[in-house]
Amino acid sequence: MRNSHVFWLAALMITLAAVQIGGAENGGPLAETTLPPAWGVDYIGSPEQAGMTYYDYQHNGSMTRMVAYGPDGSVHCVWMMTPGSPTTPRYTYYNKRDAAGVWAYGNTGTQMNVVPRAGFVTMDLDPAGNAVAFYHGHTGGTTPNNIYVWNSTGEHACPVAPGTEYQLTWPHGCVDSRGWIHVAAQATTSASGITGNLYYTRSQDGGVTWTPWTLAAALGTLASVSQTMCADPLSGKVALAYTKPITATNNSEVFYVESTDGSTWNFAGATNLTNFATGGHPDAANSRAYDFVSLLYDNSGNLHVAYSTNTFPTANYGGKLWHWSQATGHRYITGTYVANAWTALNNPCTWSLAIDKPSLSQSTAGILYAQWGQCTTPGDTSLARYGNWDVYATYSTDGGMNWKAPVNVTDTATPGAPAGQCLSEAWANMAKRATTKLHVQYIKDLDAGGAVQAFGAYTNNPVIYQGVPVDSIQTIMNVDLQATLPIVIPPGGGSFAYTVTVANTGYRLLHLDAWIDVTLPSGTIYPVLNRPLLTLPPGGSIVRGMTQNVPASAPAGNYTYWAHAGTYPWTGIVGKNIWAEDSFPFSKSGVDNAGLGEWTITGWEDENSSTPPVAPVPENHILAGNYPNPFNPTTTIEFNLPQTSLVNVTIYSVMGSKVAQLVNGWREAGSHQVTFDASDLASGMYLYRIQAGDLTATGKMLLTK
Repeated sequence: MRNSHVFWLAALMITLAAVQIGGAENGGPLAETTLPPAWGVDYIGSPEQAGMTYYDYQHNGSMTRMVAYGPDGSVHCVWMMTPGSPTTPRYTYYNKRDAAGVWAYGNTGTQMNVVPRAGFVTMDLDPAGNAVAFYHGHTGGTTPNNIYVWNSTGEHACPVAPGTEYQLTWPHGCVDSRGWIHVAAQATTSASGITGNLYYTRSQDGGVTWTPWTLAAALGTLASVSQTMCADPLSGKVALAYTKPITATNNSEVFYVESTDGSTWNFAGATNLTNFATGGHPDAANSRAYDFVSLLYDNSGNLHVAYSTNTFPTANYGGKLWHWSQATGHRYITGTYVANAWTALNNPCTWSLAIDKPSLSQSTAGILYAQWGQCTTPGDTSLARYGNWDVYATYSTDGGMNWKAPVNVTDTATPGAPAGQCLSEAWANMAKRATTKLHVQYIKDLDAGGAVQAFGAYTNNPVIYQGVPVDSIQTIMNVDLQATLPIVIPPGGGSFAYTVTVANTGYRLLHLDAWIDVTLPSGTIYPVLNRPLLTLPPGGSIVRGMTQNVPASAPAGNYTYWAHAGTYPWTGIVGKNIWAEDSFPFSKSGVDNAGLGEWTITGWEDENSSTPPVAPVPENHILAGNYPNPFNPTTTIEFNLPQTSLVNVTIYSVMGSKVAQLVNGWREAGSHQVTFDASDLASGMYLYRIQAGDLTATGKMLLTK
């Protein structure tokens, strides 16, 4: 269920506002925290504070996992923390939430590291459900970094850097089914120079002793920090994945190597998963791998990989997310390289794309989930023009072949907010195990950017755990085709009429594409119509009376006529995600190659044939949406009330100023509509806020003139 936690965040911000923050040593300036506008808050699930940190930049490249869900119902969180001064001292922190919802270390957490200046922490759980954390640190001055593992028996040092390597940094690790601890880390020639050599070690006794570091991959000096590891909880299998630049940093491939027993590795035989350079990827002409990779073993012990890609050969802020398994091959999850009416490509700052940082999870029922970050809401940037992040999630019921509609599970909007007032959910990641919830952690960055990298200001930021109910991100759609059957087209060609209905029967606004294609007698899919960038509010539908012409030159045989709704990012079956579809058969009795005609289709452009939303009455939340969106100059705001309430519907500009009040009075339970006329307003993003008793819903609308 979708809940608004305005009061939770308001109390948190008021507490932070009382903290006087001093000056910065390096990076960005410091800012005093003040209360943000309440209308920008609309969470799915309940955010809970696990700690605080000024370090709004948690990782270089892949973060692996920083949150885990235990077999006893506990939630474990780790993060990199500075208590006030921007970068010194620096600690690794931990907190644990028991099954009853009680945090072991309040809302601050506890320090893990003994070695000074520890950071860049990742984690896993051992077979008993205890946290195991991986980080690097050093004793100060010119002392090199070394790798450390923290577990239930304390802090353990891994071997020092091998040979002539200066130091090892940025560890990523996992714990296998026997309790063996596996670690991968990159070497540097100095405190700042990357050699591109990736090393591996393991401990079979809880961190007391370690194997010598083994060279796992020579990535070259262009390498970024993208290694990640994962173990199968049911067997001894362990996987290591990384990105490797081929000719430049924006020309990388994804590699992985798997050990079936956790001790025997063939690092030299690592598999090039993407093969962009040789055309082995479905989007090889436009894409190359970026710096984020996520691994997951499913309930059957099969490996799944999620990764991000950027534009090629010239990079931009856009990003696409992909899933791979042996069963599915490469499948598109979400993302774009081109801005559209509802997706901007805001500046994500260092080590990020505007759509990036995927994590994978699976439930005991076998549903596969993906979670990631986006800073793509049009106009939603900080005062310094850095994108405010939101956390998104989706799911697949067929092992990753098709992915449902992306859902914004934080949906915070603070356009133009100064330092201390941003709501930017940065560095989000998700536990491997999903239950009735997705277990998500992020840094609530109160000034978007990355102050450590001199993007934005230092602020004292909450570390948030958010349990996202999995039923709240369900995509419920229906596509229906109605035609008079049988349909037999003569050799000279002909046409048939039908009605298509695309309906959003769920509880949230959907952005989607609709398309029609035909399966020819040969099995080839022939595209007929594509209508991208559609918007359907909850309960809304599009109904079209269509006529399809079949040319004389079409081959004889049996056909299947399809209508689909979902995402259609480019021509090619691999890039499609189908959320709902329907079909009917027809046939052609012969072929007349001398005849004329084309595969023409008519009827979709009749805009008057859409139906208004009719949604069920919700139990304890407000259903809201507006249609059309974008609009010019009027749009209808739809909302459904669970009970008779005093209702206030108010429109705001992106800067938070009140533009109009559309409703202020009592309304009965059920569906309601109100029209917003923006004839006298300038083009741009506007926000509506619906308050009904203790319930709140917000939404964004784009006025285009």
